[in-house]
Amino acid sequence: MTLKMHKIACLLLVLIAVVGLQSCSASSGGTVNTHNHSGHGGDFKLIDFDNRPFELSQLRGKVVLIFFGYTSCADACPTMLSKLKRVYTELGDGQKDVQTVFISVDPDRDTPAALKDFLGFFSIHAIGLTGKKEDIDKVVHQYGASYELEQSDSAAGYHINHSTYLYLIDQTGALRNQFKHTDSVDAIAAGIKQLLK
Repeated sequence: MTLKMHKIACLLLVLIAVVGLQSCSASSGGTVNTHNHSGHGGDFKLIDFDNRPFELSQLRGKVVLIFFGYTSCADACPTMLSKLKRVYTELGDGQKDVQTVFISVDPDRDTPAALKDFLGFFSIHAIGLTGKKEDIDKVVHQYGASYELEQSDSAAGYHINHSTYLYLIDQTGALRNQFKHTDSVDAIAAGIKQLLK
């Protein structure tokens, strides 16, 4: 390879890296305001971690945080739930009016009991939800989230790639904001406090 060709190859690699970084940042930085123009959100029905029917409308009057994930998740889910523990601390007395809802995208493995055990590690006001795959998929689509199963050599046989947005629902059940997983504790707490005023 000549020196000129080497320089061109290096330049192409730099351009590819820059484009890759831009596409990653589009899904991982800053808060996205979805109020009044997203078309996403709304009520839904699933099964809670006590094996009882659940509707989002049951939480009217509370600020709700919705996160889609699964109990075998090694990174995004425990990271977000740990962050929410700090958010609750930041809210002080206001935390009693805030409810986290963790919706599993792995209904084959995430039984109600498994969800309850998993969420118990984080000591926050959280309800775990599961249900039939078609019902979960409907809610995923309704909120503009996404996930896909990926086969692996692990004992579980697969892992799940999923979106990592945290959805902020107001006291009337309307989707007001969605936070990205890189948003700070202060940014998330500030968004919640706006609704608690």
